[in-house]
Amino acid sequence: MPDRVLPSLNAVRSFVAVARHLSFTRAADELSVTQGAVSRMMQTLQADLGVELIRRVGRGVELTPTGAAFYGEASAALDRIAAAARAARAQEGGVLRVSALPTLTQRWLIPRLKRFQADNPDIQVEVSIGEHRVDFAKERIDVAIRYGVEDWPGAEMATLMPETMGVFCTPSLLEQGPPLRHPTDLAQHRLLQHTTRPDSWRVYLAAFGLPLPEAALSLAFEHFFMIIEAASAGMGVALLPVFLAADDVASGRLVQPFAETLRPRGRYLIAHAPGAERARRVRRFKDWLLTEVEQGTGV
Repeated sequence: MPDRVLPSLNAVRSFVAVARHLSFTRAADELSVTQGAVSRMMQTLQADLGVELIRRVGRGVELTPTGAAFYGEASAALDRIAAAARAARAQEGGVLRVSALPTLTQRWLIPRLKRFQADNPDIQVEVSIGEHRVDFAKERIDVAIRYGVEDWPGAEMATLMPETMGVFCTPSLLEQGPPLRHPTDLAQHRLLQHTTRPDSWRVYLAAFGLPLPEAALSLAFEHFFMIIEAASAGMGVALLPVFLAADDVASGRLVQPFAETLRPRGRYLIAHAPGAERARRVRRFKDWLLTEVEQGTGV
């Protein structure tokens, strides 16, 4: 094996932070150390390498050509070390950090987690909600469940399930309001909107050759669980993923007044870092999610 003369890892981390922000102050904040400590680390690294990596320009700093090249390689190397460390810590059991969509977490994932925990008592699941594309190289998240993401650099993806959209309302609306027996009747009702899917009603109605009745559009909400509550309170008609409304239909809070549904192009996805399935906790959780759907408890 060739002799490896490596610089201080802390010095490299300091340099990468300075190079990313082009600021000693912001680098110090990121690393939770003093600005003086960062400055000393930079001096140590440059003396160790025998080259100038950064230079001061006015009140700021800039990378030298050598520094820019070193930053690209060093940043990527730190990401690989971080990923390797996460995988090493969690080969058997350990903490599984899951990030999932808000309503899917509340209405679908949490009610089923008891089954996963019973079969995998050595795996501690930590659940958070999120909708962004996770950077698995930098964020402490093992598995993410998202909707409709086609391009996700740095992630491996698998389809969890497709989505079927249906129309739902409270039973009292059918008793007291205008008829609601077909998509053509929707123009006579208040249509609850989803702010992150503003075209959902338009797409649904277009599937049946119907225009969007702009005057029927009513209150708008950010998440499906908000729309479910608004529909249950009689505030309007909701367009919802069928699987998310299933429990409310079963309890009688909501009804599906007609069978016409739409399957959009989007799908729910399981995402994780490349190679993360080598960790037993990730592999077991992913397999469990897919089994839940295959057994008919998902769609």
